[in-house]
Amino acid sequence: MRTRMARSADIPAIQKLIEHYASQGTLLPRSEEDIRKHLNGFLVAVEDEAIIGCVSLEWYSSILAEIRSLAVSPMIRGRGIGTRLMKAALDLAEKRKIGRIIALTSSPEFFIRQGFALSNRFALHEKIDRDCVHCWKSQTCRLSAVVMNMSEAQAALDILSVTSESVQTE
Repeated sequence: MRTRMARSADIPAIQKLIEHYASQGTLLPRSEEDIRKHLNGFLVAVEDEAIIGCVSLEWYSSILAEIRSLAVSPMIRGRGIGTRLMKAALDLAEKRKIGRIIALTSSPEFFIRQGFALSNRFALHEKIDRDCVHCWKSQTCRLSAVVMNMSEAQAALDILSVTSESVQTE
């Protein structure tokens, strides 16, 4: 098994993987057009030339990205493929000098094992402004927010931001 950046030819397989979990309610569906639009952030796991997993690292800004659409073929779950995809996504984030990674997930335990910390979902205003306000599940959402600071500098900026917000509200 190897991981690599996704290619246009991978889009149908990526969409099929995502749709499997979207039909169960654990991932949001992604259209072919949306996958194509964000293809430069998709990584795939390949075994015997078949796509067996995918993950998307979606860029918000030069310091913020989101892990989305982490999916592994249901017939081979439990082999560490999700962990390898996550590591590849985090390596890509580091290469792109992203300071902070966020995710909304139905599996927070998995993300915590990868080094993420639980967060308040409403603290992820970038995600809420971009996606959640348009989501049909927004009023009943049970997803957990997780965050990973990729650098000490980003962690310091987060502390300053929280301090600044508390000073302004007093």
